[in-house]
Amino acid sequence: MLRALFLCSGMLAVAWLEFQVFPGHTYLQSGTQIYLPVLERLDTPGFLSRDLVATNPFVSYTIYDEVTLVLHQVGHLDFRTALTAQQFLFRVASLTGFFLLARATGLTDLFALLIATLVNLGAVIPSAAACLVDPEPVPRAFALGLTFLAMGLLAREKPLLSGLTAGFAVIYDPPTAAPFWIVCLCAFALDRKQRPLIRPMLPILLVFLLLLANMAQLQPGVTAGGSLFTKLSDELAQLQQYRTAYVWVSLWAARDIWHYLAISVLGLWAAARMWPVLNRQMRWIAIGVGLSGVLSVLVSYVLLDRLRLAVAAQIQPAKALIFTVALSSLLAGLAGMRAVLHRRNREAFCWFALVMALPFDTQILDFLRVFELKHFIELALCVSLAATLTLLLARFKARWRFAVVVVPLAGIFLMARMLRPNIPDQRASRSAYELANWAERYTWGSSMFLFPDAGRALYPGIFRAASRRALWTDWTSGVEVDYSALAGIEWWRRWQDTMQNGFVPARLEKMLTLPIDYYVLRSQNKLAGVRAAFTDDEFVAYDAEDLRNAQFPLRLQH
Repeated sequence: MLRALFLCSGMLAVAWLEFQVFPGHTYLQSGTQIYLPVLERLDTPGFLSRDLVATNPFVSYTIYDEVTLVLHQVGHLDFRTALTAQQFLFRVASLTGFFLLARATGLTDLFALLIATLVNLGAVIPSAAACLVDPEPVPRAFALGLTFLAMGLLAREKPLLSGLTAGFAVIYDPPTAAPFWIVCLCAFALDRKQRPLIRPMLPILLVFLLLLANMAQLQPGVTAGGSLFTKLSDELAQLQQYRTAYVWVSLWAARDIWHYLAISVLGLWAAARMWPVLNRQMRWIAIGVGLSGVLSVLVSYVLLDRLRLAVAAQIQPAKALIFTVALSSLLAGLAGMRAVLHRRNREAFCWFALVMALPFDTQILDFLRVFELKHFIELALCVSLAATLTLLLARFKARWRFAVVVVPLAGIFLMARMLRPNIPDQRASRSAYELANWAERYTWGSSMFLFPDAGRALYPGIFRAASRRALWTDWTSGVEVDYSALAGIEWWRRWQDTMQNGFVPARLEKMLTLPIDYYVLRSQNKLAGVRAAFTDDEFVAYDAEDLRNAQFPLRLQH
């Protein structure tokens, strides 16, 4: 009992440290800028009734909105608290999954937690815009944590718990859970010895699929989308390639796929070194789910780049590359531990170096560019951390084994200093909340805003979410091109008309015929001779009527 208490306390402490320090967490800096307006409108339909994102939601096939709304309405939590609480819970689930996978190979609790901590430092695949540990509380991140937990439970021969966990992953984000379930179905069909273990999971999958379908049909105010075989028009394909290039494999695979193939090969090599101690279900997970990421790139290329099926842009299969990276990292860590036990310290160092490298950069072939300062520093840190871990494991006796915690702690703080997401224009982001407070208090709920000089900055989306006021357009709203043809084309028209080519006062004059109630500019673009409805150090907001009644031509205040 005491051992279990210490173990749970240690896992919670690690999860909290990684949540607060590195990889950390963010809010309204990426995906939540799109999901929060949808949640606000589902909660209070009177708000954001003119907003392009809020009125074109894409949360049909996820329980994300229902759970968050229940926590908000029944638990009386604000949306940020409700989402952050779920995010931390699923971070713990992910860490637990890696821990169980490591324990399934016979490692002690301490060393299994060590490997789980290192893998859970995360990795980013910029090509496919995928994260092993997403800093934002979005459905894909929640489902990923549940899927890793399901893998760990299956590896420990807990099929009912594994099926239940993976079922919840399905109703949070079906594409994320799909690789695990596909491998389970393949194991059931092809491996007679695995059928008794996997058979209890199949009815659970069916129940959750039916639940997901029913929720999609009954969800108020949300459309479920078109046919699976709907093809993209040339116009929409070009828009997606412009706004969401990461969805189109043909735009990046020739340049980046070699990195992920190298990671896959190293993962297979590590699996081969671990093969004698992997149970049958662990072997299916290591090979099947591990290779699913690389295969997903081919699937994405065929479905989207060649066949141009609209559904492929929505599910974004190539994001499954994160499974290849995660399992390669886990297997490398396990191979390193096995090498230490057999006194192959040089081999252990090499495996640990790979584990340390992936949080820095998944494009691992770039580490060979040692004459570039950035890559040299990152390689030096990876080598130092891997060498320290190998030395501690090889030299310290049993009663000093807890000294190994120095390495993940050092990794967390060093990576936080070097790799913490650099949020651009933080002062503007903070001021956006002040502007939002003013808008919520002094403007009508149906008011429409535009930030014509914002470009691709994040602060308009922060303002929309915090104020519950509609935006005519902003860069973040452009992800609609992946989910709705009509909304995507409308976004492109608005973007071209108002924001694509930068800001000048003469262009603002031409916008005054649009159904926009307030125009917000950066303070350096303050207009001369026009009364401001709101002003602070970062922003100045103008009522559209005041601009229409101003003396033309509009000019900047010098």
